[in-house]
Amino acid sequence: VVNPGRQDAPIQHGRFDGDTRAVHLEGLSTQADGQVVPFRITGRLDGRTLRLTYRFGEDGGTVDLVRVEEYTPPRLTLGDRLRAGLADLRRWVDARSRPTRDANARRLRDRGESLDTIVVRDAEAADVPALAALHVELWNATYHTSRGPTVELRTRQWEAIFARVPRRDFVVLLEDRSGRLIGFAAGTPHDGEFRGQLSKLYLRWEYHRLGLGRRMMREAARRFLDRGVNSMILFAERSNPTIGFYDRMGGERLRDERGLFTGAYGWRDVRTLLH
Repeated sequence: VVNPGRQDAPIQHGRFDGDTRAVHLEGLSTQADGQVVPFRITGRLDGRTLRLTYRFGEDGGTVDLVRVEEYTPPRLTLGDRLRAGLADLRRWVDARSRPTRDANARRLRDRGESLDTIVVRDAEAADVPALAALHVELWNATYHTSRGPTVELRTRQWEAIFARVPRRDFVVLLEDRSGRLIGFAAGTPHDGEFRGQLSKLYLRWEYHRLGLGRRMMREAARRFLDRGVNSMILFAERSNPTIGFYDRMGGERLRDERGLFTGAYGWRDVRTLLH
């Protein structure tokens, strides 16, 4: 684990190169407001000093650490296995509340819609208010809570993203025929073994299991490839009820130093998502 100042955050994926003495760590950190943000730590071991650059969400900096003892990864305990099992159970229970494919297809027809009427486009700064509201709605629906990040917080976060110059990230939107947002995917460059990170993928539940998630994954893969990025990683909560979708999309389950899967997936060649 690493500690960004409030509580321990689990490392989900990392590596150390014994030849170059470079270290790379990444995972998810839960902030004080309940928001889960990705973190990335990179650096190099210089003698007994580890010189690091870190970023937790929008916060970042540098720090030097001194090695004071040899480290051996702790063995998996019964508690570790029980927590993993409980996360799987929670995921299974929450997934039972999702509408079926047939139900969603029927509702799509009843609304006078078809998959051909769904529009895929790149997001613009003017989309921030609707994007922030949808982000909050779908976060709460995914994790069965009403205490997630607020619309005001999400609005500030999205405004900061669209204000960056130059922009290296992308945001893909799905719209229904009336122009209402129904889903989005976001990707950024990533420093590490995987050169891109799919940081967000959300879709209204009434559109699940109709192939639109696959469509967004394909669009994300195309945008990564347009930027010269041919691999990607994503970090999800193991309790996320839709996590099995990434298995079906060919994601490789990445395990921590103890061999435990905590929700990280990797695609070593995003071109496989185009088929």
